[in-house]
Amino acid sequence: MRLVTWNVNSFNVRRAQVEAFLREKSPDFLLLQETKTEKIPEDIFSREGYIFYHAGGKGRNGVGILSKRKASRFWRGFEALADDDPQARERLLGGQFGELFIFTIYVPNGSPVDSDYFYYKIQFLYRLREFLEKHFTPLDKIILAGDFNVSPEPEDVYDPQLLDGQICFHPRERKAFKYLLEWGLWDSLRLKYPDKGGIFTWWDYQFSAFKKNLGMRLDHILITTPLKDYLKDVWVDFKTRGLPKPSDHAPLIADFEDKIDI
Repeated sequence: MRLVTWNVNSFNVRRAQVEAFLREKSPDFLLLQETKTEKIPEDIFSREGYIFYHAGGKGRNGVGILSKRKASRFWRGFEALADDDPQARERLLGGQFGELFIFTIYVPNGSPVDSDYFYYKIQFLYRLREFLEKHFTPLDKIILAGDFNVSPEPEDVYDPQLLDGQICFHPRERKAFKYLLEWGLWDSLRLKYPDKGGIFTWWDYQFSAFKKNLGMRLDHILITTPLKDYLKDVWVDFKTRGLPKPSDHAPLIADFEDKIDI
């Protein structure tokens, strides 16, 4: 089984790249973030054998799931919590596929630090754990993947001293992300490459950042314990980031054993 998460930074701009990616990599699940469009026809990828689920906003946010199998159940945003968050309905989308629960997530950027938007981001991460606590246990087969806009450790940024305290590498963001993991989630890339630095998923469009590998690891595939033994490899598709007019994020790919029972 192959699962991919990719912040496309506008689906309409990157649609051809998404179509080519599906033909080349043939993932079982492709999780999209920042589609930046309110509506995408569900049938546009049917010829490639995919069912498309989408929750988007006009010109902002937006998450989607492309799947080779039909979902039996859905979640959108924090609708089951006490106070629904309309923006979260464009940032969190999940489905049940057999015994497997898959969620695509687009955490707010939160810039600038100490703004109301920054504290909304922190709250969003804590509410995400609250959502998991309400509906699931760490023994469920869960994949929570997407653009978290957090680099958890110094190895996840090109210059930890320069970026310390900046957005996406602020201690409060990293603490909130760690609290989310402590519910019972594992960082799949770190399971395979626990100490390797320089593995990034986002690079600024400016300053030749991609060519110089001046990046940050903002995109993550988080899994629960029952999926750990099935994980084969996790890797970044640098080729797609190097295309003309790319997203500033690269796809992050996780391969699981074929025998995984979903």
